Amino acid sequence: MKISLLAFIVSLISISVSAQIERKPVARADSSYAINANGKPDQQSRKDRMRDLDLTREQKGKMKELRMSGKAAKDAIESNAQLSDAEKKKQLRDLQKGQLEKMQTILTPEQFEKFKASKPNNS
Repeated sequence: MKISLLAFIVSLISISVSAQIERKPVARADSSYAINANGKPDQQSRKDRMRDLDLTREQKGKMKELRMSGKAAKDAIESNAQLSDAEKKKQLRDLQKGQLEKMQTILTPEQFEKFKASKPNNS
């Protein structure tokens, strides 16, 4: 009886201690980058970038189809064991360029420029 009571008290204390851990939210900036908890720039999420473009319902549907077909093609390239790493990298780069060209046909020129401005500079 005393052991079970002691175990119950210890578990209550451990739960209350773990519940008091402070979690600091990451501050969001107005630009496409925010500073994360590590002090490094944090890329704006895809959802936030798409929301900023103010897409029509038709554009949203086409963008979703484009994203899904691109993901399927990317998965097929990455899982192809017959390709070398260099060939995979080249095919993925070509896929990305093709996706960008298709995206340009879906978006208005203003939306496309806004999209390009919000993308990280590493591509």
